[in-house]
Amino acid sequence: MAFRKNVITWEPRKERADVLLVYPPWVVLGFRGRLQRMLPPLGVLSIASCLEEKGFEVHVVDCHAREIGPDRFRSIVRRLRPRFVGISVLSSHYVPANFIAQISKEEVPDTIVIVGGVHSEAHPEEMLQNPSIDGVCRGDGERVMTEVVEGMPWEKIDGLSYRLGETVQHNRPRPVEMDLDRYPLPSYHLIDFDDYFPPVSSYKALPAMNVLMTRGCPGKCTFCNSANTTLRSRSVDKLMELLKTLRYEYGVKQIYFYDDTFTANRRMVKEFCRRMVEERVDLSWICYVRGDMFNEETARMLSEAGCHQVLIGIESGSRTLMEAIGKPIQHEVYQRTVALAHKVNIEVRGSFIIGHLDETKETMEETLQFAIDLDLDLFQLAIMTPYPGTQMFKQFKAEGRLLHEEFSRYGQNELVFRLNHLSAEQILRFERTAFRKFYFRPGAVIKQFKRLRNLHTLRDLFTTFLIIFFERFRKKRNVAEWEKWLEFDLEAVLNKRIRLPETPRLTFEVRQNVEEPVFH
Repeated sequence: MAFRKNVITWEPRKERADVLLVYPPWVVLGFRGRLQRMLPPLGVLSIASCLEEKGFEVHVVDCHAREIGPDRFRSIVRRLRPRFVGISVLSSHYVPANFIAQISKEEVPDTIVIVGGVHSEAHPEEMLQNPSIDGVCRGDGERVMTEVVEGMPWEKIDGLSYRLGETVQHNRPRPVEMDLDRYPLPSYHLIDFDDYFPPVSSYKALPAMNVLMTRGCPGKCTFCNSANTTLRSRSVDKLMELLKTLRYEYGVKQIYFYDDTFTANRRMVKEFCRRMVEERVDLSWICYVRGDMFNEETARMLSEAGCHQVLIGIESGSRTLMEAIGKPIQHEVYQRTVALAHKVNIEVRGSFIIGHLDETKETMEETLQFAIDLDLDLFQLAIMTPYPGTQMFKQFKAEGRLLHEEFSRYGQNELVFRLNHLSAEQILRFERTAFRKFYFRPGAVIKQFKRLRNLHTLRDLFTTFLIIFFERFRKKRNVAEWEKWLEFDLEAVLNKRIRLPETPRLTFEVRQNVEEPVFH
């Protein structure tokens, strides 16, 4: 069977392209970004599909996946001469995103630059200090960007922020779209599938692709942008259409569900699993689950439908710290969840965080020991990072705990706030040894060798070994042209006089207008 192969040339089909959508490089992670994952920006592809549905010519440039540096990006903009540029901004993208906006304006002075994403919606005033940025999208970007490109007067576009002199006009929030079927399927044809791969040890076969069934999360974790955001979903019919397109048109063999909590809607999960079995869709897949939203019936359904691994955000082995971050799930619940998954041959990847406000040497050891006791198949560890838009960022900024606000360094690989009991060096030292202590146990070594299904898995293990033990060496030879993004003089660019808010916003407030005075 011949599968579809996308050829990306970034050549305009007419005198000027209508829209260029850009995903900036995640430079701060260095080579660890390649260890974690390299999957398409689904938000960008969803916006692209809405624009294409209206007949606009759209191009997507994923600077992260292709390691595109400033010079190459400049040549792409010069070639396309887009009327509009949209940039997706995570906190780690902050500096490169501003650089992308400036390059776009330098090459095409009349282009309109709109930024969106979780960092932009939390800090619209800061983004609009850059004169190369014309507007900020708050919340879902599909309709906002489409209305901007269609030429609707900006004062009528819900969810848009823009400059009015030295102040920022925040139009009223756009109502949350509950029916995700109203958005077309993502424009996967605008990317090269060969650029992407899933997280190490998370797949059975390649090629792999990420998918979203839902948006939002009912959880209340203080460190997460998705906390308290409205949960909404595609229908099972639309999801099946998408999966069959990826499998039978593009040859995808593995799906990575990026939903914050895939099993939150048990009724939909049950229907989806039934359809996967009855329609014999030949795909293996993994998903994120919460420990308190997983039972024996769910485990069995997932396994029968092709799920071979679940990722559980366990966060800490300390009950006290779990209470403090708004995720008071008991240890016994996680023990039961892991046991149920293993009972039906589903692997478990446990995700943990160190560097909590009241972290101690003892609580870090508790976390590592809990991961070992759970008999996890895979162990991942990050350093607590209070991202803008989260309750944790708001609290730490008010308390003066933030060590800096160089957001491009907010990559979960360094400590960016002051702890009560430990230093940054103590956190980093524990992180460096934790992986070795977990994976170099005899039982863990045997478990990993049993997982050696093919050359892909062997390659992943070898890559992980190089990164864990030779990261310094890797950093020395990873000085690529794309790292020039961080050489950008941001302070010289942020020259628009804008009055900044005194109190940081929470993401769920921005998206759902919980506090009316935030906007006018």
